[in-house]
Amino acid sequence: VSPGTGGDLVVFFDGGGACWSYETCASGAAVDRRFGVEEFLAEARGFVPCSLTARANLPPTLAGATIVFVPYCTGDVHGGDNVKEYGNVLFNETWHHKGHANVRAYLRRLGATWPAVDRLVVAGSSAGGFGALVNYEAFRWYWPEARGYLVDDSGPALVANDIPANFRDAWFNSWHLGVATDPFCLDCRSDMSSAFTELADLHRRDRLALVSHARDQVMQAFTLFLLPADFEAALVRLERDVLRTTPNARAFVDAGADHMLLTPVDTCGAGSYLASHEVGGAGPPGLDAWLEQLVSDDPAWATRVE
Repeated sequence: VSPGTGGDLVVFFDGGGACWSYETCASGAAVDRRFGVEEFLAEARGFVPCSLTARANLPPTLAGATIVFVPYCTGDVHGGDNVKEYGNVLFNETWHHKGHANVRAYLRRLGATWPAVDRLVVAGSSAGGFGALVNYEAFRWYWPEARGYLVDDSGPALVANDIPANFRDAWFNSWHLGVATDPFCLDCRSDMSSAFTELADLHRRDRLALVSHARDQVMQAFTLFLLPADFEAALVRLERDVLRTTPNARAFVDAGADHMLLTPVDTCGAGSYLASHEVGGAGPPGLDAWLEQLVSDDPAWATRVE
């Protein structure tokens, strides 16, 4: 937590992998479930200085905000509340898919410490992008009077079976994802993109944003699309059929195949994505200017697709 000087609160969900079977959890590729102080400090050193959680990278409107960084070790896109054992009589892995339960614990502490919030920004990258989306309603329960903003970076809740149905079913069965999503989105069990429309309808004055690279290689592999163009087409369907028809939702889709826009994994400081995409003059806004339009309630805020 980085306490601010004003009444705004920015919560950022860390990214990482996800797992829902013995094969995906035992491989070690999901996340480090043995997550202690050393792992947290390494994660913070690697990502906080580069990401939206660095105060220098916040939009000017949020300069005085309190910033909360939410770590990740549960393999459930911050959305679960279940203990699950994977494997057989010879090999097994026990996973505590407690991401949403953790969020509820954080909220009890955050709500008591900051009972009144002016602007509430719930954001995250990759698994954290999904986490921001599925937990957004829980944050609105705590601060219903705040002006609300969702920023889902590279966690595209694609339309219907663009997220494979067996993946989606496993998420609800293994993680108990419905504990997070059912209270506001029963249709998410068959179509994760419904989360955007349901949240938009519940909070009509809030602003909901999706940011992504058009051919995100990590998300392409995660959702089992063989070709980059196929993933891009699924992203187009999400933008065209869901976000474009939702009055208070917008998208920032940048050309390229990198993963994550708010948490650059290669450079920090002046070389970060947020800094390098600043655009002046009369041209279309870069990501930093687009985010400022979002949180300042600028009426010119609009979808940008390269």
